Amino acid sequence: MNRIQNIIVLGLLTLIFVAGCSTTQELKTSITSKVSSITDNVDPAIVNQVPADKKVGFSNAEFNLDVANQKLKLAELKSELAGNQKKYAGLEEDSANNFQKEAAIDYDLVKIEAIINSALGKQEDNLKVKANLQSKKLSVQSDRIKINANIEATKRKSDSLSAEIVKMDEAIKAMKFAGGKTPEPKTSGGK
Repeated sequence: MNRIQNIIVLGLLTLIFVAGCSTTQELKTSITSKVSSITDNVDPAIVNQVPADKKVGFSNAEFNLDVANQKLKLAELKSELAGNQKKYAGLEEDSANNFQKEAAIDYDLVKIEAIINSALGKQEDNLKVKANLQSKKLSVQSDRIKINANIEATKRKSDSLSAEIVKMDEAIKAMKFAGGKTPEPKTSGGK
């Protein structure tokens, strides 16, 4: 008897869970469709049916949208430039660290040379230490070649982005409204 009651309770819980999930899904679908209907663009086929005399302000709004789109592209370029400059600064730091490592290795090489020339310690171990340090130095120098190549590539990209930003900024400033006087593009606190 106890087993039958457990099965019935489990069945009821499953039914409640499934019903709750479908209700939640229906609510989510309803909210999503209402939000979509508010935020979706206007149907171009219907807009084409609007008579010309009712299209007051269309060209001005299109111009403002074009200006806003160009400003967004400009902001994205500036953001990309800032990221590239941050990368450049990181590479400069890597380069400085690389030079510091090589200087430390050079100092250790001078010390081991002095030990070898003074015939101190085990000669065989001293030669192994010297060879190991020379190998590390070559590795550090190899790393520096890669770092310098990355620095140069990053610098060139920054220069290219900077030139593109200047060109786009000038193009935005030169934009004129074809429908008469130049309207003031709407800005949100920036250029």
